[in-house]
Amino acid sequence: MTTDLDRNSDVPLYFQVSEILRKWILEGKWPLETTLPSELDLCDQFNVARGTMRHALSRLEQDGYVQRERGRGTRVIWGGERLQDAGRPGQQIAFVVPYVRDSFVSTILLGVERAAAERGWSITFKHVNNSAEQQVQVLNALAAQGTAGSIVYPVDSVHAEPMSLLVRSGYPMVLVDRYLRGVITDYVMSDHFGGAIRATQHLIQLGHTRIGFISWDDPAISLEHRHAGYKQALSEAGLTYDPALIQEVAAYPTIKADRVMDFLKQRPPVTAIFAANDQIALAVYKTARQIGLRIPEDLALVGFDDLDFTAYLDVPLTTVAQPAFEIGETAVEMLARRIGDRVAGSQQIVLPTRLVVRRSCGAYLKDERLRETPR
Repeated sequence: MTTDLDRNSDVPLYFQVSEILRKWILEGKWPLETTLPSELDLCDQFNVARGTMRHALSRLEQDGYVQRERGRGTRVIWGGERLQDAGRPGQQIAFVVPYVRDSFVSTILLGVERAAAERGWSITFKHVNNSAEQQVQVLNALAAQGTAGSIVYPVDSVHAEPMSLLVRSGYPMVLVDRYLRGVITDYVMSDHFGGAIRATQHLIQLGHTRIGFISWDDPAISLEHRHAGYKQALSEAGLTYDPALIQEVAAYPTIKADRVMDFLKQRPPVTAIFAANDQIALAVYKTARQIGLRIPEDLALVGFDDLDFTAYLDVPLTTVAQPAFEIGETAVEMLARRIGDRVAGSQQIVLPTRLVVRRSCGAYLKDERLRETPR
């Protein structure tokens, strides 16, 4: 498993280390009650100072993944084995995700775990390496094993037919974050459209008229809704939608900076960017600095998700916060109704988002200019 850290990133090293360790715990590298390697061994593995490692482990302890005891080391208290065994006897459900690469997925999982534990349910956690084929194989296996139902974060919104067979068979399933195009299912997701409108309107209110939009090259309904919200906000402000201000980047597993760099160098330049998610916003943030653009003085930046790292950048990121924990809790409630056959028709819930204004959008610069203007 990789321990590669981006030492040129504005995301602190301790934060990067804690995210990698959390990912390994969720993937089952260290099951429940396993003792992690010593701090010194982990420092050697990651090539970081002991203070950095202690900070990373403290963050994991605060989030409830590990417990640190003097003289006994660091012990896993939350992870794959706990998910499988917690709450027995009772129903067993599954949570299936395409990947575990950021705090959004793990926070949904925390919400799922909380709501499931309240019902005495046990959880099987599966990730499918962003493969639509593997996703179907895993779900078919779960259904065959007698799992009561599954909460699924779909790989995309396109590979719908194999999933629709499971839906038509009556297998209880609730989708999170996005739905499948052309298939009527239970789902809970954020208001991607409304969140994108608010983000774009915020940049327009700050005086920007050349606002770029960068998204994954990924057929997901959630991203399409964010794109649509961006267009709607421009239209309402009387601004022309310009395809030249749109850029797509590869979705998995990493963002290629060359596309972002070419986009930022175009003339006339964009003065603001709404990134379809915080991972893309981070790539924009790093690339802008490489070519000498200051954020927010030269380029205002807004993301979407409110991932953990966004508040810790040198210039904290303005972003649209999704209610990830609530999505997880709501998904379990919906699945419970479906398993108990207490609902007719499909359940479709859209939860509100909120704009978190930080320094990257430049709103504080406008406030300073207003204060400096003679009256």
